[in-house]
Amino acid sequence: MKHELRSLIRSWGELASKFGFFVLLVVGSATMGVVIAWPLWYFATSARAAYTVFALLLALAGVVFAIVRSVIKRRNATHEASGRRRPLLSSFLVILQVLILLSGLYVFAIPLLVACFGLLVLLGLARRASKISSDASVVPKIRKE
Repeated sequence: MKHELRSLIRSWGELASKFGFFVLLVVGSATMGVVIAWPLWYFATSARAAYTVFALLLALAGVVFAIVRSVIKRRNATHEASGRRRPLLSSFLVILQVLILLSGLYVFAIPLLVACFGLLVLLGLARRASKISSDASVVPKIRKE
């Protein structure tokens, strides 16, 4: 009986420990979210222009950091089995391919926007026509007696 009671207490203790850890994790995450988000929200609402510049500079710093880190890794990395490095022209061509892909997606989006605009105009005309026809049916007809 004592062994079963100890086993039961131990299992309930483990359950309470796991539940407590879960609650602590949720509360800690919420606290960290508030600690990080509230000052950013206050900065964004009180000084919009400064926040925009700050956010763009932060994004630019992230891109520069990623580029510098990849260059350093590439320099320090051991050469491939062939012993050759990727030439600078190859890297430039990859960047050019990405830029052309992005501009192609942008150019593809323009006809889509024109088609959506045309659809909106047609729907507006149809809506106006339906209003006119429904207004005409409301007018009482004069009976001749």
